[in-house]
Amino acid sequence: MQGAERRARDRGGKTAWKTHIIRQLRHRDRAQHAFQELIQSYNKLLEKSIFLKDLTEKIQTEPILSPGSLHAARILPEGAPDPPTLQQEISELRVYNGELAYQACELKKRVEEQDEELKRQKCSLSFLSARVEEHKHQGRCLENETAHMVCSNADLKEDYDHLLAQRLLLEGKLHDAEEQERELLGDMTRKKAMEAEHQNIINERRKEEMLRRLVGKALRKTVSADGIESSDSPQILLFWPPALPSVSVTLDVIQRRHTDVSDSSSSLEVSNSHEKERPTSRKTRSQSLISLGPSRVMGALRSLFDFRRQQDDGGVDDGWYHPSSVCVICCPPNRALYSKEVHDSEVHAVKFSPNSRTVATGGTDRVVKIWGIVAGQLHLQQVLQGSNGGITSIDFDPSGAQVLAASFDNSAHLWRLDSKSSDKLTGHTAKVTAARFKMSSYRAVTCSMDRTVREWDLHKASCIRRISVPSFCSDVVCSDSYMISAHHDKKIRFWDSRSPDCSREVTLEEKVTSLYMEPEQTQLLSCSRDDALRLLDLRTMSERLVFRADGFKCGCDWTKAILSPDANYSIVGSSDGTVFIWNAQSGVLERSLTGEHSASVNAVAWSVSGDYVVSVDRGKKAVLWSEY
Repeated sequence: MQGAERRARDRGGKTAWKTHIIRQLRHRDRAQHAFQELIQSYNKLLEKSIFLKDLTEKIQTEPILSPGSLHAARILPEGAPDPPTLQQEISELRVYNGELAYQACELKKRVEEQDEELKRQKCSLSFLSARVEEHKHQGRCLENETAHMVCSNADLKEDYDHLLAQRLLLEGKLHDAEEQERELLGDMTRKKAMEAEHQNIINERRKEEMLRRLVGKALRKTVSADGIESSDSPQILLFWPPALPSVSVTLDVIQRRHTDVSDSSSSLEVSNSHEKERPTSRKTRSQSLISLGPSRVMGALRSLFDFRRQQDDGGVDDGWYHPSSVCVICCPPNRALYSKEVHDSEVHAVKFSPNSRTVATGGTDRVVKIWGIVAGQLHLQQVLQGSNGGITSIDFDPSGAQVLAASFDNSAHLWRLDSKSSDKLTGHTAKVTAARFKMSSYRAVTCSMDRTVREWDLHKASCIRRISVPSFCSDVVCSDSYMISAHHDKKIRFWDSRSPDCSREVTLEEKVTSLYMEPEQTQLLSCSRDDALRLLDLRTMSERLVFRADGFKCGCDWTKAILSPDANYSIVGSSDGTVFIWNAQSGVLERSLTGEHSASVNAVAWSVSGDYVVSVDRGKKAVLWSEY
């Protein structure tokens, strides 16, 4: 009985303290608000666990009493649980304490992480707050600037309105002045036309009187080039200007100067027969001119009367000979007669007309200017407008009445000097680099950086043939049967008018900047960026000569080189402003002209008469050169 009662008390006591612990834990869980309270509770629980551990160890060290040993049973305190049950509860408490410790560590770790995150957020918040303040300050500054700009714009608008009103007023005045200028020019033109007509009548009368006197003298006696009289056939000794040789011709040649070449040739043969009968000890200058052939003799005769007419038209003989279109032999120029800034910006192109008394220039100021050579100077005669881009090349038709120019506005422009009308050849999609007449006044060829070469009918201003090429085209020359184009891929291509394909190619060392074909169409001169000029024989398609010189450097991709009218010299300008002249027969450097150009020389032109050379450069200047 006593043992049963004791066990009942032990079970009741065991249940009571467990319940008490669970109640306290639940109360703690409900009451705790911070991690510190959890630590305190954990410490208290740990103390209790240590106490129970000591108690358990003490119980285990005491001997186990048998049921019959009543004295030993009375030693245990009243209400203490049995040893096996207490050991199990201690184990459960250890497991629970471990879980609580793990949870406490996890919570501590999370608290530390949250503290770190809070610190980072505080730093970010401080940085963003500073940025916000900075942006607010910038916003206030921008608002102040906006207000200032609004005021400034209002002032500028007021000034603009005032200037616009002044511009409209000045444009009205300019229009009135232009109207007055046109009226004055019209009056002056009419007056000059009347004066010119009157002067032409006087000149014709003078010419007829001079011819009558010459014919009268010829009928009275005969004078040869030696000054010896003869009675075989009447002859006249014509004394020419200093630039042309004198010539002894029969009276029949003068009377029939407008007949065909065969009649003129027969008359010259008669004169030559008389010359052979004279002694050979004295050579006359007439023989050198007669040896040139009947056509050039007749041209020289016409040039004599043209020269007389020019002197009569001018009213006063200025002492300068205006060269004819007959070129017997060329001599390289050695001095500059005249230099002048001919355009508002750099000059790219220059070309003489067939009469050798007119030269055209073009540049990046989008105009072509026509200059007359009078007394060794350039005098502006006409300004051709209509291009919307810089001028790259210029060409005259065989009659000299039309000017064809290539332009950077993707087109070529045709001006008729007699009627002052113009046409625009459109169709290219890139800069037109060259434009040339095809030995006639109604056919032309253009090349462009759009990799095409086009042939044009100038009567209709329409393209009649289009050739696609594999590279940028820098220049083109042509005859009636074929065309030759220069390209940036270092090649010269030949195109037959009867075939759409390239018939021949010639490869150089660098890209080709220009081509020039002599009038006889037997030689082709090329200029390339390897600082060399090459002369090709078109009959054998072989390279005859290569022209190089110390100091010569090709200045740009459109530098133009040409041959003299008699094809005895090649001439080109250098990047340092020097003009180089080579002998086209030997390849030796004949002469270099310096001292006039201070910028790269882009192009040169040699008059058909052989008397003048004009060079133009990137510094707006044109220089007129001559041998005399």
